[in-house]
Amino acid sequence: MGEKEKILIIDDELAPRESIRMVLKDYYSVSTAEGGHEGLEYMSSNPIDLVVMDIKMPRMDGITALREIKLRHPDTEVILLTAYASLETARDAIRFGAFDYLTKPFDKDDVLMVVQKGLNKRKGNSVLKLERDKLLDRTSYLEDQVSEARKNIISFREGTVRALIQTIDAKDSYTYNHSSRVANLSCALARAMDISSKAVREIEHAASIHDIGKIGIEESILKKNGPLTDAEFDLIKKHPSIGARIVESVPSLEDAIPVILHHHERYDGQGYPSGIRGENIPLSARIIVVADAVDAMMRDRPYRKSLPINQVYSELRSNSGTQFDPDVVDIILCGRVPLAVC
Repeated sequence: MGEKEKILIIDDELAPRESIRMVLKDYYSVSTAEGGHEGLEYMSSNPIDLVVMDIKMPRMDGITALREIKLRHPDTEVILLTAYASLETARDAIRFGAFDYLTKPFDKDDVLMVVQKGLNKRKGNSVLKLERDKLLDRTSYLEDQVSEARKNIISFREGTVRALIQTIDAKDSYTYNHSSRVANLSCALARAMDISSKAVREIEHAASIHDIGKIGIEESILKKNGPLTDAEFDLIKKHPSIGARIVESVPSLEDAIPVILHHHERYDGQGYPSGIRGENIPLSARIIVVADAVDAMMRDRPYRKSLPINQVYSELRSNSGTQFDPDVVDIILCGRVPLAVC
């Protein structure tokens, strides 16, 4: 048989206090106290499941004692005793946390019924609290799992980006480290435009693999030492779409798709593959268009030597508003991002 539930009876009058004790003693573990102060003192060192307490007591009335009990022992149910039942009494009792109240003189069966109901409510609250604690523990565990999964995804993403960059460099040796330089300049431009750190990080990843579609282009075309034929250039123009299809299969790299697909669009709408223009081009792509062109101009290519820095600035100025987003170009022309970052 389990341990009996603990009841405390608080009443300054001996007769009702003992009467209730006698009613309850065969079913519960019953203790008594002569007033509110004594009851609170007893509860400070003895766990109590339910209190039966008189409302009208000297020194500390029942409503005041009720408020203190609920403050110090919120899980303990309280039933108040009153010789003058009224709507106001009931309202105060319930408002300050009492489970119910009994009127004097009380009926034995009423006492047993109300006390049992109060204990049942406490049991129900205890079960709910236990379930809530379990849920909180489970939620905390899930949060830890999500955090760990996020770290794994980030780690996987970093590894995937590195592998893709190595693949691009192996395919086109003339553009070795081109992607990393474009990523560095793109990040500098994005920060100068007060873009969020999360977006800057996404731009860095996207810029690092913007040319991944070149995997699908023949090396003889990529490395051709001379002008491309129209047919060859048509093949080159497919690399953004090829790259987007490649990255679509990597769940952690979705944010790179707009950059990969649109990094050859022009601000005037004359670019490829979609021919979109102006702010219809994603901002991340507009940034990388400029960074990509700057790095291409500053490096030797199979068909020409690198351009002097003053000519790079001149090309940016001449093509601002046509090939390039003027706002991005202005950041370079105004000296906010020096081309030395390349």
